Amino acid sequence: MTGQLKLLGALWGNRADLGFRIQTVQDPTGAVDDQILRDDSADLWKHLSAKATVIVIADNAGRELIADLLLVDHLLERNLAGSISLHLKTYPYYVSDATTGDLVSCLRRLTDAGGAAAAVSQRLHETMADGRLTAYVNDFYCAPWSYHRMPASLRHTFEHASIVVMKGDLNYRRLVGDRRWSPSTPFEEVTDYFPAPVVALRTLKSDVVVGLEPELLERLDMTAESWRTNGRFGLIQANTDRRRSSRSGRFE
Repeated sequence: MTGQLKLLGALWGNRADLGFRIQTVQDPTGAVDDQILRDDSADLWKHLSAKATVIVIADNAGRELIADLLLVDHLLERNLAGSISLHLKTYPYYVSDATTGDLVSCLRRLTDAGGAAAAVSQRLHETMADGRLTAYVNDFYCAPWSYHRMPASLRHTFEHASIVVMKGDLNYRRLVGDRRWSPSTPFEEVTDYFPAPVVALRTLKSDVVVGLEPELLERLDMTAESWRTNGRFGLIQANTDRRRSSRSGRFE
């Protein structure tokens, strides 16, 4: 349960940008289950092991990045990942985007908090020192393109990952293509081009969404006004099939 709670913290931490207030998960046994429109978290846990090479693509700085670091610490401490590469922006593409400077600030904040938080910071510093945790930047993250147009250097990096955890609404839109898909379009279909198993952790803040069941869509449209944009609902969507298409995407 601890790992799942850390995963939920990273998911709902995506509410903590400048447009949405972070909301605490009050009951880790499932009080927010009805707010997670699709939960493929089991696929993530299946791809984790002591030898797994994990990439976490961060989104926002501050409280969201701290939640991401708690998840990173859990994976490394419990030997659910052999190494983790935390992908950050070289500079803020959006004003709250996480950069390497924000990583340093968050680690310092955890240290200053003392207690269990300081212990997390100490462990993360140790994993950075021994190379199990690294920070990575690529100019592509500050470009206005979907992942269909990722440079060869980034594709090569993804190809060597056991799994890629992609945070946030913008990364989700870039992953599926910022198109007006039918929401029932399979997530696996529109991400079959991606060169590694991928899991998207995303709070809905924009109209783009795929991979939802028609019955759920009907209920949401009838009962949840602005459900695509109000930040109340979240997704944990996975495409972990290692057989990757050579196509750049069905809409390219």
